Amino acid sequence: THSEAGPKRLHISNIPFRFRETDLRTLLEPFGVITDVEIIFNERGSKGFGFVTFESATDADKARENMNGNIVEGRKIEINNATARVM
Repeated sequence: THSEAGPKRLHISNIPFRFRETDLRTLLEPFGVITDVEIIFNERGSKGFGFVTFESATDADKARENMNGNIVEGRKIEINNATARVM
C-alpha cells in the first residue's frame, strides 16, 4: 500500500561546482518543504551532483517538472527521481 504518490527524493546532476547545500536548497525551496539536502564531494570538491528530499512527493514532482533541464549558471541541470537504495 502506498500512502505517498511517489518518491520524495530527487537526484540533481550537473549542478555548478561552487554550489553548496544552501544553494541547492534555495534553488528548489519554492516548490515545497525540503527535509534533506546532500551534495556529493570527493577530495577535489563537489562532484557536481546531489540529492534533495522533499516532505511531500507532490512537491518533489513539481520541482522536477519545473526545474529539470533548466540552465543554472550556464549548466543545464538534470533532475530525476532518486532510485531507492537497496539494502
